[in-house]
Parts: sequence; structure tokens; C-alpha cells
Amino acid sequence: MRDLIIIGGGPGGYAAALRAKDRGLDVLLVEEDRLGGTCLNRGCIPTKALVKSAEVLRTVKNLKTYGVTIDGYSLDYGQVKKRKDEITEQLVSGIELLLKQKEVEIINGRGLFVDANTIEVGGQHYSAKNFIIATGSVAFNPPIPGSDLPGVIDSDEILELDKLPDHLFVSGASVIGLEFASIFLEHGCKVTVSGRTFLKREDVEIQKRALNYLKRQGMKFYLGGRMKSIEEIKEGLKVTVEGKKGPEEIICDKVLLSAGRKPNFSCNLEAAGVEYGPEGIIVDEQLRTSQSHIFAAGDVIGGAMLAHVASYEALNIVERLSGNPEELDYRAVPSCTFIYPEIASVGKSEEDLKEENVDYNSSKFLYRASGKALAMSEPEGFVKMLADKEGKILGVHILGAGASDLISEATLAIKYGLHVKELYDTIHAHPTLPELLMEAAMAIDGLAIHQL
Repeated sequence: MRDLIIIGGGPGGYAAALRAKDRGLDVLLVEEDRLGGTCLNRGCIPTKALVKSAEVLRTVKNLKTYGVTIDGYSLDYGQVKKRKDEITEQLVSGIELLLKQKEVEIINGRGLFVDANTIEVGGQHYSAKNFIIATGSVAFNPPIPGSDLPGVIDSDEILELDKLPDHLFVSGASVIGLEFASIFLEHGCKVTVSGRTFLKREDVEIQKRALNYLKRQGMKFYLGGRMKSIEEIKEGLKVTVEGKKGPEEIICDKVLLSAGRKPNFSCNLEAAGVEYGPEGIIVDEQLRTSQSHIFAAGDVIGGAMLAHVASYEALNIVERLSGNPEELDYRAVPSCTFIYPEIASVGKSEEDLKEENVDYNSSKFLYRASGKALAMSEPEGFVKMLADKEGKILGVHILGAGASDLISEATLAIKYGLHVKELYDTIHAHPTLPELLMEAAMAIDGLAIHQL
């Protein structure tokens, strides 16, 4: 009998397997598809490769700003896709090599519980003292008339397109939907987005400004309603959405369904006696399920559904099983949205603090006041900081270039309870974008904002 069986080889599963070997546990990793999970194969990594291509295109379109003139350029989307695929393959191969070097036993197939102590994979039975369920999530799209028509695709299928659509309709103003919308807009497609909400987890001020920026770039929105139907017509696909003045029709050639994701309950939880609900597997503060020796981590338990959260939770479980228990701390969970400009957030939003009746101070520092941002031709956006009356940092929200990198300093500040003075008393290199955080911290204490 093994010490640990992990079901799912995504960011939580493979990280847990590697740590388990480091801690001397006899571990078996079961993966139905490809190592790396949704994030590496169909999510975070391939989309970021496309984001980079969009970024390069944006620079080329504005070369004259930098004093560079070229005769012309063309876009080879086949090469864009090839580069995306090569990056994914390289990283999957890297994970495979790491697991091989650590001598982690891997079985390819779907792991199904037979009982609370045994799973079946391909007709073979395997038992363990403990289990981690890390089966991730699957795309969720509510039933819509016409959603099975040719040209209606999900977030997996859009990554496999060899040709750019002329007009992409995106159903769902979620992180996933808006990232694809931003990518394809920059690649020259006409893009229309519908959704009942817009980046609903973000600070409202960030939502409003981001929406304004996307509209200025040419993206069209139908917000507050939902898509009602899709029909196939001679010109392509006709989408009917709820508009402010009633139903409206949009003609396009591709429809992306990106309403969100739901937990993947594919391992026969009933046979193991593991309790779950619509939001995910039910776990306690130690990530134990209703069976105390069966744990669950990542998207399958609901929540933020972020790859880095899955890894954090899975590693916490392995350390607990190895005799090194630590309490889970979700106070500082960063999130990033790779539209243009980028969005990154950590900690409380202003709406959170108002709802919790917390007395707080707020500050903003604009990108256009940063010398580095202006030198980069990235003047749009701001850093927003929230702190309690004693100056303890409670939340940071960034809209602008490099937001996904800047958020790490803010995450450390919130995790370790730093006050604004501790942040701005730390010397920041000049001229750099992290000075934006320093200046926002100074503004909380009412100190003069510099022109950088």
C-alpha cells in the first residue's frame, strides 16, 4: 500500500508528487490526459504565448513613435499558433523530465474510486493510506439554442484555430473571455463581448477603467444581459443578445463560449463516500474531505480557481502528511488578467472593506506620472492602494503595464502585514515601475507624490 495517490497531474498534482518524493513518501500520480493540466495545456501558458504575439503586434503598429520606420509587415497566424504549441510542448516535457528524475511513478488513465481506500485505473487497482484529489475543472457554458453549431467554440477549441476569424463574438466577460477578446482584437479581428457582469471579482474602479480602455481600443460590449440564441445564416452566425433596448442581433463568424468553469467530479466520488456540492468538493480547514484520509485541492474545491492556489494547497497537504503542518493563509492571493492594459490584484477591494465596515484610507498613483512608464510608452493606468488607519496594507489593485509582475511586492506586503511606511522606506531602484507602489504607499500617509 502506497503512502499517497494523487489523482490529477495539473499544477496541484504534479507539484504535490514532486514534494512527496522530496519528503520520502511512496507516491503514485494518476493523470487522464497530459501532465500540466488545464493551465499548461489549454489555459495560462498557451494564452500568454498569444498575449506576447499581441504585444509584439502592438509595438510594430506603433514603431513610428520610437523613430523606426518599416515598409510594411504581415501577420502569419500559423506561426503564432506554432510558437504557442512549441512553448507548451517544451514545458510539458520539462515537467515529465522532473518527475522522471525524481522517480515519481505515473499512470496514464482516469482514476476512479472503487472504495475509500482504492482506485481503479485501466482495470488495475491501487490502494494508499492517503489520497489527494486534484482533478481541476472543466468549461461550464449554460445551454443556449444553437450552441452546438459549427463555428461555436470553447476556450480549448479557440487555441487550435489555424485562421483568424473576421468577427469573434465572446459570450462571457470573464477573465478567460476578455483575455481571448483582447488577444484577437490586437490580431486584427473585430470583437464583440456580452456578459451579465464584467470582471466581477475586481475592484469596481478597476472594472470601470478597464472597460473604458477596451472600448477605446474598439471592442464592443453588451453587458447586463445574456446571449439568447445562435443561428446559422448565409453570412455566418447570428447571435441574439439582450441589449438595453431589447434584443439585438450581431453577425459574426465565430462564437466563443466562456461563461466560466466548474469543478471536475470525474473520479467516482460516491464510491469513496466523498461529499460534494455544486461549488466543489466539501473540505475542512485542512483540506480534508468527508473521508479524513482523502484530501482535495485546487479547482475541484471551487473558490478562486487559480493554478498558483492549487499548487499552494496541494503542497500544504503534502507537508501535513509529512509531519510539517501549517495553517492555510488566503489573505494574500494574487490574481492577474492579461488584457491590455494588464490587471493584477491582491487583498481586499474597496467594496470588501465597505461591506466589512472597515475604516480605511485609499490612494492612487498614475502611470503617466512615472518616468519609466512614459519611456515605455505605457502612460495608461494606475496603482490603487488600500490601508487601515494605522497604515497596514489591506489591498492593492493595479491596472497598467507590468501589473502581473508588480503584484508580487504587494502580495508579500499583505502576507507579512507590512505598513505603508515599511514599503516606502524601502529603497526602490529608479527609474522602474515598482516605484509606482512606493509612491502609492507614500500617498496613504499624505506625503508628496514625486514626478518620476
